[in-house]
Amino acid sequence: MADKKEILLVDDDPDFVEAVKVILTKGGYAVRVAYDGKEGVEAVAEKKPDLIVLDVMMPVMNGHEACAKFKGDEQTRDIPIILLTAVADRVATSTYTHRDMLESEAEDYMPKPVEPAELLDRVKSWLR
Repeated sequence: MADKKEILLVDDDPDFVEAVKVILTKGGYAVRVAYDGKEGVEAVAEKKPDLIVLDVMMPVMNGHEACAKFKGDEQTRDIPIILLTAVADRVATSTYTHRDMLESEAEDYMPKPVEPAELLDRVKSWLR
């Protein structure tokens, strides 16, 4: 039997983390968690995941900064990253914009809250 693909989930909302962790685990993936971008960068340095699901708006280091670190490092630039953002609902009240998402080096982005089936479909697609 093949090992499970490992996903690093980086988000500062513990309730959201638990919900997404359940979705991904039921989808057959191993899940590690970090609660801000800095923790995410440290977690990847310890052990490279197969894919990163990365929130944009976080304290300490936001998702764009973490994504730039991953994509700027030869050891981690090939890890697929799916950015998650609540910006879709709050563009007018946020310092983040849709343009930020499009200009990011992440492979994909999804609005929050996520639809479980869509998240699993995208994860599966990027892990092919």
